[in-house]
Amino acid sequence: MDSKRIELFLNGVKLKTDLEDGIYKIYNKDNMFIGTGEINNKDLKRDVIM
Repeated sequence: MDSKRIELFLNGVKLKTDLEDGIYKIYNKDNMFIGTGEINNKDLKRDVIM
């Protein structure tokens, strides 16, 4: 994810996506692990942040 979307994600903003529902590992643009997120009805919300 780019830095703007990471900032929104970390602040609890739900992000639109085309991925299927489920739990995903979230990485920044430098491939550093950020945490996990859950996609439900095309909305990504944060789950666990490291």
